Amino acid sequence: SPLPSQGTGALFRICLAGGAAPCTYLSPQDPRPLCHPAVDRALQLSGAGGPPHVKLTVEWDMSTKERLFGSLQEEVVQDAESVRRQQQAHGQQHSCTLDECFQLYTKEEQLAPDDAWRCPHCKVPQQGTVKLSLWTLPDILIIHLKRFRQVAEQRHKLTTLVRFPLRGLDMAPHVAQRGQPGGQLLGRWAPWQPPLRLPPGCPRDHLYDLYAVCNHHGSMQGGHYTAFCCNALDGRWYSYDDSRVEGVREAEVSTRSAYILFYQRRQA
Repeated sequence: SPLPSQGTGALFRICLAGGAAPCTYLSPQDPRPLCHPAVDRALQLSGAGGPPHVKLTVEWDMSTKERLFGSLQEEVVQDAESVRRQQQAHGQQHSCTLDECFQLYTKEEQLAPDDAWRCPHCKVPQQGTVKLSLWTLPDILIIHLKRFRQVAEQRHKLTTLVRFPLRGLDMAPHVAQRGQPGGQLLGRWAPWQPPLRLPPGCPRDHLYDLYAVCNHHGSMQGGHYTAFCCNALDGRWYSYDDSRVEGVREAEVSTRSAYILFYQRRQA
């Protein structure tokens, strides 16, 4: 049913976040609510790292919120095209894949001249390379996405959409190569040390399936956590938001709010 046109001031309150005061409330009935001295002060305090902006939060009357939105999925507001352009202009990718994140994490890097190492044979400083690799993988793989970045004195939330698979995450390309004859050779730290080898019973299956996602909504100043979890009995995905639980489609699991991913080894 339509909402009453009168008394809308009681339905929600608009709060200006990030200003000098802890919280400044704007009037929803004002035809130009942003023409306010507090908004001008917040714009002056927005600092570097992006275009001048203000952050508004809407505090709803709960019964009205239930009538308007009904479910967590209906609360999602799609970013406007102008938001996407601003993200690209200020260094935030529109999207990437989880595999690309791992490729960057394990990418070989050349050490700076100040970090040169002394060769034990020729005794001459060498500008070497460093590379991170995964030697073994656990049955439960927890991936923490970097969602917050500090530039100078400004801290920003990264809203890049990281596309991750719900099934069949293949970690094999990111594991150190150990296919040496005569056993699973891991390598050695120095010529006088014995080679490191995998235990005989160490699993070598590198396929993982997602079973849960922790989501963060909000900013560095405050936020809210929700979760998507796959029910092991019926194989369906569900959304958990405080005391509310409801089913979701698989296509709705990967969002810009994804913060921590929980994978299980397929053959565990």
